[in-house]
Amino acid sequence: MHSDLQYLKTRANFIRFSYIEEMEKHLLAFESRLSSKNIKVRWMMEEAEMVDFICKSMPKANYNKICFDCPKIPDGFFEKKNFIKQISIDAFEKNNDSAENLVVQADFGIVETGSIIFINKNSKNCFNNLEKIFIILNINDLIIRQNDLETLLFLQKKVNKSFQSDDIKIISSPPSRIIAKKFQMSNEDNYTLEKIEAYVLLYDNGITEILEDNVLRETLYCINCKKCKEVCPVYRQTKEFSPIELVKYHCREENMRNIKLFENTTLCGNCNEVCPVQINFTQLIINQMQKFSKRSHLHEKNMDIFKVFFKRSKMNKVNSKMRRYFFIRKYFGKNKKLTNYFSGCKENFFNISQKERHQKL
Repeated sequence: MHSDLQYLKTRANFIRFSYIEEMEKHLLAFESRLSSKNIKVRWMMEEAEMVDFICKSMPKANYNKICFDCPKIPDGFFEKKNFIKQISIDAFEKNNDSAENLVVQADFGIVETGSIIFINKNSKNCFNNLEKIFIILNINDLIIRQNDLETLLFLQKKVNKSFQSDDIKIISSPPSRIIAKKFQMSNEDNYTLEKIEAYVLLYDNGITEILEDNVLRETLYCINCKKCKEVCPVYRQTKEFSPIELVKYHCREENMRNIKLFENTTLCGNCNEVCPVQINFTQLIINQMQKFSKRSHLHEKNMDIFKVFFKRSKMNKVNSKMRRYFFIRKYFGKNKKLTNYFSGCKENFFNISQKERHQKL
């Protein structure tokens, strides 16, 4: 069973590698297939640009009723209070209120077929009640072949027991809107179907900047299973960064001076163990630490954690209560977040796989 899971992880890694390494070519092919189906495609670099485009596409001068079905509503919409009226997804789904426009984030795009995949979306049954639909799709959330989707979804469910992928909706052409007829002959249907205006917003959001780095582009393999967040001991304490968020945060030049890297990782390797696409988080974080060490604005004290965690295999041998106490005081005395974490550990405080092996003995 373990070898089968390892094979699937290797395959998933190859699926993501195949797309990421030739992203531009596949994006252009995907755009061409969408356009041939009368789905309008727009390329968006930043959130503000996306908000501006959606608002300009609204038909009325004010009171445009809009529903959001995405993990986070872009902040720019909250500044448009007189221009839009937000309809809750719950009210929209239950037909307690209507919306002319929907902003929904897709989970995957399929290059081969020009299809868009939605997983567990509350708005899935409401597409035929809209005038316009705006589909946000991150440019790294594409898969070359539809058959590869099954592998990724299976792995997501395998590593994250709470993840459900049974509710999948696939769009391969603009959805149709149902319009009731005011007058009809007795033998005629009392409604007509009309294609709604569909936009796919290919959202960059700093992805091309990461793509230019041959090392950091591995972070783009992520399929948002959130498993690294579940097993991260520091995130459990701070709720600030999951491992993938921590690496991506420091990819941006404007965040390079915030030095959040050293205080938000133990380099325990738990995220490496559970990642379904085999992202090597530990090595990525170490690489970024090495970059920071060359910057003159860093103080030497910030490098102490790096020097210790680079040899983390030796740290698991610090098992005596007294040695552990002095170890924690020496290296984490000024970092309350990590001090609290390590002080609360009764067993080896590194690596989930070592703990599992210890339990089997």
